[in-house]
Amino acid sequence: MPFKLVRNKFRFSIVKLVILLCVLSVINSIYSFSKKYFHTEKYISTEVLVDTDGDGLTDDIDKDDDNDGIPDLMEDECEFSESYATPPPSVISDNSVTAIYSDFKGYWSSKTSSVNPTAFDGHSTLLAFESMGKTYATGVVNSRMIDIDNNGRYDGIDTDGDGVKDVNIEETTWVAVKPVTRITKGIRLEARALDGNLTNASGPLLTSGGIPFNPYLYEGERGLDMAYTIANIGNTWSFRLGGSTAAAYNDGVMDILLTQGAKLTAGSNYNRLNLLDANGNYLGNGLEIIWDNIPIVGESIVDQYNPDDSKHAANERKGLRFAAVELSEFNLTSAEISKAVAFRLEISSGADPVFFAVNESSFTPGCVSVDTDGDGIPNSLDLDSDNDGIFDAVESGHGKSINSEGKVIGAVGADGIPNSVQATGQFDSGNINYSIADSNEDNVLDYMSLDSDSDGCNDVIEAGFLDEDNDGILGKTPVSVNSLGIIIEQGGYTTPRDGDADGVFDFRKKSSQPTISFKLQNKTLFDGHASNITILADNVTNYRWQLSTDAGNSFVDLVDNDVYAGVNSKTLTIKKAEFSMEGYKYRVLLENTGYLCSPYNSSTEVTVKVRVKTVIMNRNRAYRVIK
Repeated sequence: MPFKLVRNKFRFSIVKLVILLCVLSVINSIYSFSKKYFHTEKYISTEVLVDTDGDGLTDDIDKDDDNDGIPDLMEDECEFSESYATPPPSVISDNSVTAIYSDFKGYWSSKTSSVNPTAFDGHSTLLAFESMGKTYATGVVNSRMIDIDNNGRYDGIDTDGDGVKDVNIEETTWVAVKPVTRITKGIRLEARALDGNLTNASGPLLTSGGIPFNPYLYEGERGLDMAYTIANIGNTWSFRLGGSTAAAYNDGVMDILLTQGAKLTAGSNYNRLNLLDANGNYLGNGLEIIWDNIPIVGESIVDQYNPDDSKHAANERKGLRFAAVELSEFNLTSAEISKAVAFRLEISSGADPVFFAVNESSFTPGCVSVDTDGDGIPNSLDLDSDNDGIFDAVESGHGKSINSEGKVIGAVGADGIPNSVQATGQFDSGNINYSIADSNEDNVLDYMSLDSDSDGCNDVIEAGFLDEDNDGILGKTPVSVNSLGIIIEQGGYTTPRDGDADGVFDFRKKSSQPTISFKLQNKTLFDGHASNITILADNVTNYRWQLSTDAGNSFVDLVDNDVYAGVNSKTLTIKKAEFSMEGYKYRVLLENTGYLCSPYNSSTEVTVKVRVKTVIMNRNRAYRVIK
């Protein structure tokens, strides 16, 4: 082949390759532009919501995560009692947020004094906000956030992208809190570009069936994605905070951030906020944010969906209003400051929340769940919280039927608690209709106690199970547990023992080894006459009289016959003494079937002598001769 032809073909191949690379580059640029500015990818929540007991309610809204009939409130110090009392009066709080900064399309900001004409319509995670003259970093990572002193906390914002700090900010970090109340009604709003359709609403994205709405309140990094809102709620929610810190009180730094994404209509549009302690008691005064008095700080364009995922509206422009709260506004006493572990939020139907966030330095880190047996599974998820081989559902004392895993059988309501342990008409109340058993009244409930009746005999033994090393734990330590906190391959988990069949399990009845009140004394019998030997003892369920004819070297059990009666009672009757009984020894074995740790006790031995009793009648006098 001529060299010129080869060279021309080579040039042609190079041209085709260059054209192909250019086409690929253009396609990639279009994709990148679309991805960056229109957010056509579907958002997938990074949090996996768990439903431990499989009742259809995820643990974050289920008040009995393991379905043992014991509310999580009782099992886990991370829970709290939701108050049903009348809240104290509220005072008005009007600390408007006057500027917000987000990562929409890389960087976006808006102010009350000059609302950004570009309304965000995709993911828009809050980077910082301004209130009462101070700007607060949220801790969300972004190239526009500056950390001058390299201490791991942002202290400035680069607003123009030149790498230089333009706005000084407080070195704070914020996180959205999760409601422990199940949210089952409302209309969810999603930034219109999230579904990849800029002309119509074609979701849903996060949930199937729309309910519950809870995850929409803590999406994205730190739960601060402003792309989601819930509308038309008109309800009261509870949030777990962790105890507030004394240093945060009245320090001039904001502690709580509330949000509103509605297009306000005529009527009352408010949030009422109260702090509570772990027992549901209100602390200080309440606060009320009247959203009509809070200016719009930015806008978004959203699609709207009904609870059944059908379209409600598309491409609606909504105004955002944010308000911040300082702890001192609640007017807490010094004793109340550290007790604030939750807040109760009442929301009017016209107030549509985006999220509720707290300053992480203002509240103690998340509480540590109670794990009584130290097996790595918190009590609220553990079906045997003390590892004694008895299901918590049994030790609780509610007496309801359970399955082989220790879960209560039957329907549950919207609160996740089995209906069978709730009063009729209160199936969704979060309350139970029984008192959780504390057999020895020591304030340690039976399901967390290894010796529920404080009789010195551990529950695992009294239940009829094995405890090879006598440590109160089923089987032999160390033990292995499954994901439900149940010890595997060591037995247990059957119906506990009730030795006297009185309907009360032995582990719940205080008992002890039989105790003898008076020692038996040697006894003299009279030939041909009846005689009794009686033992006085306590904590005895069974008596077993025995006889030794070889000076106490060995004993055999007696049986009722022509010679003996009452061989299984406290009194042994020798019906007719004989001289052949001289030197016989008797004793009684005492048993307490309700005390398996040491059920037996033996009396002292009784040695008998046999004598002759003769009566001589002489006129009006009687003489007795003993030989």
